[in-house]
Formats: sequence, structure tokens, C-alpha cells
Amino acid sequence: MNKYGFFYLLLLLIVACSPKDDSQKTPKTDHNPADVYFEKALVLMDNDLDSAFLYLNRAQDLYQKRNDSFGLGKTYAKMAIVQERAGDNFGSVETGLLATKFLKEEDTAQYGALFLNYNNLGVSCNNLKNYADAKRFYRKAAKFVKNPIHRLMVANNMAIVFHNEKQYGQAVDIFSKLLDSVGSQSKYYPKLLLNFSRSKWYQDRNYNPVKNYLKAEKLSQNFDDDWTKDAAYAYLASYYLNKNNDSARLYANKMLDLAYKLKYPTDQLEALQILIKISGGSQVQKYFNTYCKIQDELITKQNRAKNQFALIRFESEKMKVENLNLQKQKTIIEYKVLRQKITNIFMIIIIIILAVTVFWWSRRKRQRLIAEANQRLQEQRLDFSKKVHDVVANGIYEVMATIENQPDVPRKQILDKLELMYEKSRDLSYNNDRHQEFNEKISSLVSSFHNAETKVVIIGNDPDFWKDIDGFSREELFQIIRELLVNIKKHSNATQVILKFVNEEGAHEIRYADNGVGLPENFPEKNGLKNIKARLKQMDARLEIEESRQGLKMVIKLKKENVQ
Repeated sequence: MNKYGFFYLLLLLIVACSPKDDSQKTPKTDHNPADVYFEKALVLMDNDLDSAFLYLNRAQDLYQKRNDSFGLGKTYAKMAIVQERAGDNFGSVETGLLATKFLKEEDTAQYGALFLNYNNLGVSCNNLKNYADAKRFYRKAAKFVKNPIHRLMVANNMAIVFHNEKQYGQAVDIFSKLLDSVGSQSKYYPKLLLNFSRSKWYQDRNYNPVKNYLKAEKLSQNFDDDWTKDAAYAYLASYYLNKNNDSARLYANKMLDLAYKLKYPTDQLEALQILIKISGGSQVQKYFNTYCKIQDELITKQNRAKNQFALIRFESEKMKVENLNLQKQKTIIEYKVLRQKITNIFMIIIIIILAVTVFWWSRRKRQRLIAEANQRLQEQRLDFSKKVHDVVANGIYEVMATIENQPDVPRKQILDKLELMYEKSRDLSYNNDRHQEFNEKISSLVSSFHNAETKVVIIGNDPDFWKDIDGFSREELFQIIRELLVNIKKHSNATQVILKFVNEEGAHEIRYADNGVGLPENFPEKNGLKNIKARLKQMDARLEIEESRQGLKMVIKLKKENVQ
């Protein structure tokens, strides 16, 4: 096993032997999709790096939407570990440094994630032979150690860096202390014994590490640890390479077989390198061809992994852009809908204002028309009075003057003058009647029955009540009202009469009430009441006589057919 084999041993130690980090677990009751993706990725990290990275990338998107800083930090840290395992050390360092921006070093709950991230940064830098940064990151990781396993891991990794820097003495000191601290019964003991013996041999070429290598190989069987056994075969083959070709070939073949079983191409290549060096003839070509094939597959796999990770991130960013575009389109549509709603509300307000304005204007116009009609009526009355004065009064005065001043005037001449005056006065009467409003005609009728003994009160006799009633119904109602008023003088002996005209929502009613004798029980209908009912029947109107202890109450209800 080459010097990179130390790192892989340590990596396996981290993954397989370290206790689960509570800071990266999500409570089962949370059911947060980001945490679910994160947990799935942890399960897949040992055997499906592509899927693990995909789930971590999905978790990262959701943590970002939630503004979950710790979620982003621990996810980036795990993504960096996946990249390092796939051989993308530069990408791993980049992602690990990104994780440090989201993890809070003052928060003790995040120590587990901080340790794993800085430890992985150290591993990636060591793989890139950047030993100074590797030691810096390991020292950083040591600040966030949560348990003895973490302390063992970071010390072992630091010793590996010293070994790679050829500072074998410092590496031996660290491995020696670690062996003493774990004891010979620990499952970590075989790994540490291998590393200690190898560094000791590099420090002192007279030192024979074979005994410890074989001991570690034997102890690893007790723990079913093929990775440690693989490392022992690698160290034994390397030790015998320039000393005993048969032993070197033996352990190199064992290493190759076990590396095939573990599907670990790096150790396959290392075993083939040793076999190429100690073989000859056609065997060399066979091993060389196999070596080239595995190396090409390894490089292709590493490049594919790098490209796959880049593609996953690209697709994720592409999806984000598409989501942003969709969100933009949604916002535009919502804006248009809101603008349309505002426009509709504005139009409704304008329509209401216009309706109120038209109503107010119509009312003002109606009031103005009524005022103008009243003014014209007053002018007609004045004009009529003037004409009566000019025609009747002046005519009578003329006849009087003629009789007074001409005693002998013929009778026929006087009669002719009176007949002429009669014709003129009749013409005035006809002309005035044509212009008289129907409500005024009713008022005139009622006033002729109003006197000191009988008070007639009229309510609601407005032009609006009569304007929609057809001409036939008007005349019939006029006769009915006159019949009721005549009844006051003939039968009821009433002293108070109320005549009310009601127009409510297009329903026309004439309500009559007096304080007379009323209608006694079994009262035979006389001509007056018969006439009223006959007229109402012709109009298809209805008469309702209400019971009353004193006087008479009745209501005349017109149907809509009587109203135009």
C-alpha cells in the first residue's frame, strides 16, 4: 500500500467506527423534506456516491429556501466528503470551505459537523500533497473534538501527514501514544500497529516490521476487518520488494485478490505495480495490461464522478433559474389580475358616481319641471282671471252701461250682447278645463263639500298619483269619489271625512274614512253603493270595506292594468 493508503485506512476508520453525530440527526417528528433527503444521503454514502450527492443537493436547495444556516453547513460538509471519496479533491476543498461559511464555531451543538468538515478538508489537502494546509485543518478539527474516537481520528491523520512529510520521528511518537491509549484489545489496535510499524521502518531501515505486520493481519481477522488485512498485505509486499521476490509476490497477490473483493482499484494498482517490478517475460506484459486497464477505468470513473457532481449542480441551478422564471411569470399574472380587479373596482366606482349624478340631476330636473309647471299653472290662472275680467266683467259692465245709458235699446240687442258674452265665457271655461290638472279637479270636487259642519281632509292628492292612471279609470274614480261625498250629505251625517291617496311601489289605493253612522248589519245596498261597485267592476278594481265601531272605512285598490 502506498502512502495514500494511510488516508483510506483512516477514512474507513471515520466512516465505519465513529459514533453517529447527533448534531446531524433530525428528530423523527419533524418530517421536514430537507432532513429526509439528508438522511437518505447518509444511508447511500457507503455504496452509491452519485445518489448520495443528488439527495444532498436536493436537501441543500430546501435548506436554502428555509434560510437554515446549519442545514446548509452540514449538507455542504457531507457533499465535500462524497467528492473526496470520488477522487474530486479540488471540488471537495471548495465545497468544504463553503460549508465553513454556514457553520457557527461558537455553537457547541454544531461541533460534530465542524469536526467532520475540517477533518475532511485536511484529508483532501493531504491527498493533494498540500501538507501545510492539511495540518492546519487537522488542528482546526481538534478544537471541535466531541469524543475519544474523534480525538483518535485527528491524531492518526496528523501522524499520517508527518509521515508523508518524511518527519517519521514525529509520526512514530504519535502512533506510539495512540497504541498505548487504546490498548491491545481495541479494534483500532491493528490499524495503529500497522501505521506505527511502517513509520518506524521508514525512520530506521534496520527495524524489522514484519512481526507487527503479521500480528496486525492476524488480529484483523478477529474483527472481520478486511481493510486492515489489505493494508498488512500491502506493507508486507512493500517490505519484501527488494529483499525476497517470492514473499513480495505472495503478499502482492493476496493484496490484489483482496482489493478485487473490496472493489478498491487504488490498492489493485499498487499490487500490480509490485508484481510488474518482480516479474519477467510475458507476466510483465499481462500485469501491465491489467494495470493500464484498471488505471483507465479509475480515471474515467473519477472524471465521470466529477462531471456527474458538476452536472447535478448545473441541473439544480438550471431548475432554480426555471423556478425563478416561473415565479416571475406567476408574479406578472398575479399583477395583471390585481390590476384588472383594481380597474373593475374603479369602473364600478365611476358607474356608481355616474348613477348618483344622473339620479341627482334627474331629481333636480324633475323638481325644476314641477316648479315650471306650477309656474305655468299660476300664469294660466292669472291669464284666465284676466280673460274672465276682460270678457265677463267688462262684458257685463258694457251691458249695464248700455241699459243705463240707452233705456230704449232694443231687447234683442241686449240678448245678443249677453249671448255673445255667454259664448266667450263658455270658451274660457272649456279652455281652462283642458289645462286643469286632474288632482286639481279632485280638489275642487272635495272643496265643494267642505263646510263648517263637515270637514273633509284630503291627503296625497298629487299629480304623481294620477299621472299613470288611464283616462277611463280617472273619470270613473271621479264619479265614485263624488258618490261618496254625496253620501255624506244624504246618509252618513259625518262631521269628519279623510280621503287619502296612496301610491307605494306602483300600488295605487284610495282610502276613505268618516265618523258617520256607517253601514249597519244586513244593510241593503242602495243605488249609491251599487253604482260604486259597478264602476269598480268595469275598472277591474277591488273594494274592501273594513269593519269599524264608528263610521265607515273602505279601500279602493287599483290593479296594475289600470295603471299605464
